[in-house]
Amino acid sequence: MPDLVKNFLVSGHAAELILALVCCEFLFLSFRYFRGVGSPPRAWLSPLLAGAFLVIALWLAQSGAPAEFLGLALAAAGVAHFIGYGSRWHG
Repeated sequence: MPDLVKNFLVSGHAAELILALVCCEFLFLSFRYFRGVGSPPRAWLSPLLAGAFLVIALWLAQSGAPAEFLGLALAAAGVAHFIGYGSRWHG
């Protein structure tokens, strides 16, 4: 693997790019919902937040953040997944 790609992936810049894309996806889905043509946030917000928190955990691990912050990000991802499952189980 070329050093440029390896450095991009390991440095945390890839995680930052993914977080930026997640923010764009949030804005796009919100815009569609408020225009009346998209699905409601309860259909997409939980998976979006879970993915965002997992990427935040990756970024924290790559940047050498304290383990407590990494644990909080992973816990938040778990809670978001749990809420999403709950909404699918109960309709």
